[in-house]
Amino acid sequence: MRRAIIADDEEMAIDIVKYLIERYELPIEVVGQAAAGDEALNLIKQLKPDIVFMDIRMPVLNGLEVMEKAVSFQDTAVDYIIITAYSHFEYAQTSLRLGAKDILLKPIEPEQFLETMQRVLGYRYSDNQLFNSILEYINNSYKEEIELKECAEKFHTSASYVARMFKKYYSVSFITYVNNLRIKKAQELLKDTDLSIKEVAYEVGYNNLNYFYRVFKKNTGVTPNMFKK
Repeated sequence: MRRAIIADDEEMAIDIVKYLIERYELPIEVVGQAAAGDEALNLIKQLKPDIVFMDIRMPVLNGLEVMEKAVSFQDTAVDYIIITAYSHFEYAQTSLRLGAKDILLKPIEPEQFLETMQRVLGYRYSDNQLFNSILEYINNSYKEEIELKECAEKFHTSASYVARMFKKYYSVSFITYVNNLRIKKAQELLKDTDLSIKEVAYEVGYNNLNYFYRVFKKNTGVTPNMFKK
């Protein structure tokens, strides 16, 4: 379950985000809300959320100032989703340069909200709640050893059922999905950190370095060394 804060000086905007999270049954818990930038900054510092929904125009500090100041004490990555009116869109563009994941224009359209959250959460939601739970488990546990049979047993279903769901919704096998996810995370670490390739492999769930090299090259067309340069 991801922890989220909503910061907006319009109560209706906060209520809409809460409603959409509930409507789409997203694995997000709203742990705090703020009506001003300084309140939002304090909540980010105290609660250490995974996701922050934030308006650009707020009293005391605007959304951009909150993002800039939060960098000084954030010890984990935070996914910022900017909520703004079209008239303030140029400020939202600046937020993307500061690292915001996406921009939602007011009034928030449900379809756009869902698409944004699927990108932020890292996977596409289906109309099958059991499969959504399986996806959430994999996306939170990719660093560990994950096998099809074990995953199926954890959710009290069959391995063949889980395999069929991956074919139906993603057109790939279970192991291909897991490998694709791990390589995506590996690319982020190679790009954004100073970890060695061996450390990156371990961080994303590969104990066998040679196997990591093979899967990485198969997925990206280059070796980890070439990608890191």
